Order: sequence, then C-alpha cells, then structure tokens
Amino acid sequence: MQGTKETERYTVIYSGVDRHIRDQSGVMVWIHKSISNKIDHYKFWNDRVLETRLKTQRGHLTILGVCAPTEGRDELNKEFYETLQKILDKVNKNDYIMLIWDMNARVGNNRVANIVGTNGEATLNSNGRKLIDFAHSVI
Repeated sequence: MQGTKETERYTVIYSGVDRHIRDQSGVMVWIHKSISNKIDHYKFWNDRVLETRLKTQRGHLTILGVCAPTEGRDELNKEFYETLQKILDKVNKNDYIMLIWDMNARVGNNRVANIVGTNGEATLNSNGRKLIDFAHSVI
C-alpha cells in the first residue's frame, strides 16, 4: 500500500503493508501545506523506506522516512541496512539528508563519538549495535 493524501494542514506520503498486518512495517512523512509546494519528488522504495525530496532556499533536502525490522529478525535487518545504504548512495551528494526513523533499536548509554551520548537507557540490543555500526559507516 502506498500513496498520498491531503489533510487540512498536511500532505501525507505513505508506504506500507495491508492494514490487516500494519504492525509489521510501514512509514509515512507528513509535509505541512505551507511547504508542500516545495516537494520536488517522492519515491516509494519499499514498505520500509520512503524518500521525499524538497527544494529549499539552500538547495535540496532529501528526507528518508524509514522503519527497521524489529529485534531478532536478523536476515530482514541485514537486508534492510543493505537497502538503506544503496538508497543513501543514490541520493544527490549536494543534498542535505534527514533520516526520520523508527530503527527499533536500543543504543545504550555508552558514549560513541558523534553517534551515542550518555543520557539514554543502559540497554544495548543487537538492533542498536547494527544502528551504531551503520552510523559509523555513513559519517
């Protein structure tokens, strides 16, 4: 399921699965009507990744709305991060990039320079480790 809808104040762009299994995956980006005319394009990559590109005063902003698989789904997580990397590689190198996500990750509170601070909860799960490793690879 993918598409767009207009509300009174927003343009909503969504990609996901059938509403009977909607807890499995899905993502949406809400763009306020005051800037919806700035939408250059949007692309439905799959039920977990949605790209929206906006024209701004300083250039283009690419927003990636993402939803990672839940903890314990290792093969899906591996595929998800590989796909996300391929998508990031295709984003125009001059664009600003904003990742809006539910990574289903717990990254702990051990400081990792430029990635994790010390104010979070103590728990680090395998999805959190994958997210930290991914963040290291893109900065």
